[in-house]
Amino acid sequence: MKIAPSSIDLSESSSSLIARVGQVMAVIITLGLVSMISSMLVTESLNGDAAQINKAGALRMQAVRISRAYFVDQSPTKEQVRKEIHTFNLHLTSLFHGKQLTDEQDTIVGKQYEKILSLWQQVNSKSMSTKQLSEEQLAELVHSYDRFVDKLDELVDLLQLESEKKLSFLRLIQGITLLLVIAVASFVLIKLNRILIVPLKQLVNVAEQAGKGNFELKASYNKNDELGVLAQTINQMSDELKLTYQEFEQRVDNKTQQLSRTNQSLDVLYRAARNLAGYTLSEQDSASYQIDHQIIDELVQVLGFGKIKIEVNDSKQNNLIIDVYVNNIIDNICFNYHKFPLEKQNRLFGYLIWEIPKGKQVHDWQQQILQAMADIIATAIELDQKRTSENRLVIVEERAVIARELHDSLAQSLSYLKVQMSLLTRKMQKNLPQAQVEETIEDIKEGLNSAYLQLRELLTTFRLKLDDPAIKNSLQSTVTEFSAKCQYNIEFTYQLPQNYLSANQEIHLLQIVREALSNIHRHANASKAGISILLDDDKVKVQIWDNGAGLSESHNEQGHLGIGIMQERAKSLNAALYVEARAEQGTLVRFEFNH
Repeated sequence: MKIAPSSIDLSESSSSLIARVGQVMAVIITLGLVSMISSMLVTESLNGDAAQINKAGALRMQAVRISRAYFVDQSPTKEQVRKEIHTFNLHLTSLFHGKQLTDEQDTIVGKQYEKILSLWQQVNSKSMSTKQLSEEQLAELVHSYDRFVDKLDELVDLLQLESEKKLSFLRLIQGITLLLVIAVASFVLIKLNRILIVPLKQLVNVAEQAGKGNFELKASYNKNDELGVLAQTINQMSDELKLTYQEFEQRVDNKTQQLSRTNQSLDVLYRAARNLAGYTLSEQDSASYQIDHQIIDELVQVLGFGKIKIEVNDSKQNNLIIDVYVNNIIDNICFNYHKFPLEKQNRLFGYLIWEIPKGKQVHDWQQQILQAMADIIATAIELDQKRTSENRLVIVEERAVIARELHDSLAQSLSYLKVQMSLLTRKMQKNLPQAQVEETIEDIKEGLNSAYLQLRELLTTFRLKLDDPAIKNSLQSTVTEFSAKCQYNIEFTYQLPQNYLSANQEIHLLQIVREALSNIHRHANASKAGISILLDDDKVKVQIWDNGAGLSESHNEQGHLGIGIMQERAKSLNAALYVEARAEQGTLVRFEFNH
């Protein structure tokens, strides 16, 4: 936003508020200086007035002392009188020493001072010329001194009057200056309120309303001064802000629409991903494993026009082929086709095709949404194929384990029975004693019973399912089952996070635990057993122990006690299984594998 510079130059304008403030300050400073200088001058003229009044008063007292000295000093020389007269002369001559008199003072005080000097000469000549005074002369001399003292009183009054005049003049100057300052200050305050405070309040109100989004209010101050420039600038800024605000509102609306569209697109893509998460080839007849037509309808609504068709190369995945049309598209309109490959890991599974009428403009965000949908579908197909491959691998591995278990248990028992049947046939052909024949028959019965028990255990193992989503609960059920068989409690410690193991790892772990507990039940003759499954440095450590009879010398023989089956399952976990004697008593089965 650019503000055009003002064409008003206020640097030397007389209407400038700064110039006005300068003029007012100059007036106030001038009045202050006049008042201060006048006060200093008047104060300077008052300097020494108090001393003069004191000296004049002292002359009165000195004259009274002289007149009284004539009565006290009766000596012919009159030394005391002479001393007093000498002192009086000194004080009288130094009364106005160093003091400049004004014309008016020179006229009034000076004349009075001359009268005093003249009268003093007369009085002093009489007192000094007469050596021995009579009572009449003495009385006349005292009377002369009294008249002289009256003249001194008049001089003191004149000096006091002159000092009071100066003080009155000083008060007048200060009073006039104070009144002028008050008048100027009042005038300035009134003008300040009219030309500064009121316009400033208006400008502040305009700024506050602009801050609240109301740009209609304008400043009406239009004088040729700083506030006028400020008012013009604020009005211009308000207009610019109004345009900018409208532009921002439009941009916000556009962004809101984009966010709403994006949110709707993400919702459609999320539900499509969730819908395709369980897609499998083996369940293609189930509607729950197909792309919901409603999701495609909503995707078309987000795009705004056109139709969507998904074509998969593999004919087995025909349940993913979907055609969705928008009602307002006429069939005979020519279409443009935009293909988005269903590609994952450099494998092309098909195409997502968007058919749009010619003349329609395609935006980047539309292509991004369709490509995201294509990636979701390709991921679902790839995951389905991976699950199929994994399931096949698991089936193959499980069949190998079943074959191994059948070979190590039931097949060996049947082979043993076959040998015993051959032996029985040969004994009967040779007509051997009945006791030997019955012995062989008993061996066959025991073999049949053992084979039957092994068959039941194998059926139980093959029917085992992880119905509970938590492997801990399945293990706990197994521990409870074998605790009842063994007639003692089996300790169980499980410290793995929930859902830490994969499904393949869980089934192998459960089968190994069951086989080990089965060995403890059948062969250990123990009174105590336990299972410990712990997590240590990202490794799952498993230990199964008992305090039974321990290992026989032939425990390492192939197929003994199902050890080969447990080692086969441990190998599927990329682990090595160890069966060893415990230091205390009994047997320890241990192995560890990575997550």
